[in-house]
Amino acid sequence: MKLRIFALAFAGAFVFCFSAAAFIVQGFERPLEEPSSEKEEAVFLEEENAVFLLIRKGEGSFGPFTLINFDAKAGRIPVFTFSEKAALDYGGVFVSAGELFSSVSPGIFCGTVETNLDIELSGYFIWDERACNEIISAAGTFDYVLPKNLYYSDGKTYINLLSGVQNMNGKKIYDIVTFPRFSEAERCDTVSRLFAAFLNRRLKRFLPESRVYPAIFNYTETDVSAFEKERYAKLVEVLCASGKSLSGHITNDTERDLSTGLLYFSKTTAERVKKYFG
Repeated sequence: MKLRIFALAFAGAFVFCFSAAAFIVQGFERPLEEPSSEKEEAVFLEEENAVFLLIRKGEGSFGPFTLINFDAKAGRIPVFTFSEKAALDYGGVFVSAGELFSSVSPGIFCGTVETNLDIELSGYFIWDERACNEIISAAGTFDYVLPKNLYYSDGKTYINLLSGVQNMNGKKIYDIVTFPRFSEAERCDTVSRLFAAFLNRRLKRFLPESRVYPAIFNYTETDVSAFEKERYAKLVEVLCASGKSLSGHITNDTERDLSTGLLYFSKTTAERVKKYFG
């Protein structure tokens, strides 16, 4: 009997001491499980993203059009390109993106894109061949794997790029973006992949102390103000801190209207755009 009482007393004391020790240890470990600095950063970056529309300007033509989202909260930079033949609802009438841009102000065009895609733009940049050359010259060349040979010659334009790894400069980029023998789906996919590769390899060059920043604002037409430049530079700084590839292309699936030639965004595409840019 005494032995049983002793055993019960010993077991009770053991359980009590073990529970107390566990409580104390848990109390010491709790701060490590809830790092306040990370939570504060998440709250600070909750609204920190910027969606820009890049608009290529050619000789009497406009497009393709590319959306880029510097999303510091999610830690990613999605890229989405749509054709100058993409159908946009403008006042109840569907017109091509290229035709609309050539007939209205950039601000009205951007507002139409926002309404059609259900997104909010932070600004636009209109770029041409010279801007492409100057920006890449400031940022530095980068490697890109070209999936197939690109050849075209019409007496005025000459493009000859071999498949495989290409060291991309401004001329090569512009040649790829404007390659006449691409289908619209190929062009959109290729441009998005190309821009994503550029951002993954040269994002740090977009910080204010580099030569890229002034090149962008000297050689493009934009509605981004000096005040906003500082805010967007902070986004790039946060994204650069991850030290990994962040940018990727978003596939653009469209349905062609055979009677008008317009390309209508599929329901899946609209959902993708809303997810990554909305």
